[in-house]
Amino acid sequence: MKTQYNNNCPKIILVFLAMFALLSVSCSKKEPSKEEALSVILIYQNVTTFLGQDGSIETEVTGGLPPYSFIWSNGETTEDIQGLPAGTYSVTVTDDCDSTVTESIKITQPIPANVIMDIEGNFYITVQIGEQTWMQQNLRVEFTPDSSGIESFLYDNNPDYEETYGRLYSWDVAMNGSTDENSQGICPDGWHIPSDEEWKELEIHLGMTRQEADMTNTWRGYGAGTKLAQGGESGYDALFAGRRTNYGTYSLFGSYEYMWTSTEYGQYAWRRCLEKGVSTVGRWNTFPKTYGFSVRCVKDK
Repeated sequence: MKTQYNNNCPKIILVFLAMFALLSVSCSKKEPSKEEALSVILIYQNVTTFLGQDGSIETEVTGGLPPYSFIWSNGETTEDIQGLPAGTYSVTVTDDCDSTVTESIKITQPIPANVIMDIEGNFYITVQIGEQTWMQQNLRVEFTPDSSGIESFLYDNNPDYEETYGRLYSWDVAMNGSTDENSQGICPDGWHIPSDEEWKELEIHLGMTRQEADMTNTWRGYGAGTKLAQGGESGYDALFAGRRTNYGTYSLFGSYEYMWTSTEYGQYAWRRCLEKGVSTVGRWNTFPKTYGFSVRCVKDK
């Protein structure tokens, strides 16, 4: 029997060898030229409203060897991403030769005049009460204004409480080591820990007499506590975040709010206390500075 020769075999082998050679050249480890190197440009749209989620980022990829894969810092794997809140986003692009490029971009948002931001990017609504401007939320920073780490506490170590109720701080930490009244402490720039006298100014504005405001270690000023509580007419919106004792135990969440002032009294410091459902405001100087209380900052004048 005569063996037939398949004329197509050399062509198939040649095509295969050509593709293998092309792939080998394309993915060779030689340094690519600037024109060949994988490159990514990010085109972005900032958020248009405060706390909105309409930011977007598009990628333009050149060089390298397609196809490309995308891994974003928020877990997305698409070429472009939309519906973004403000924040910093990065993307790692990988080509078919496993070359990678990572780029990042910051999406911003407009910040209203009555909103401030701390060193960590947390936002706080502010409220004008009389001639003073106060934060409407408890402070929740974990760093000083110069970015040094500090000791702070979440009630019952529960992270779910942080955004709404803030963190608890000892007096020394809240003051950032200072003993000066009206010290900035751990407040954002342009703000400070309120003094005992600044608290009295607030209370007198809310209807206390001077004699009541000066009363010591007692509840004073009928009606002022109601005005300071959440939903009260002052807009202060106290949230009853409880306390941490110097033994490390937590108590009174949902029923009491304790707030440091910057004013010392011997080995102690003045504080304010609000009890849910009670119309008066407590002014006390009896707990150790190692207790963990909330911090509300007031704006510098």
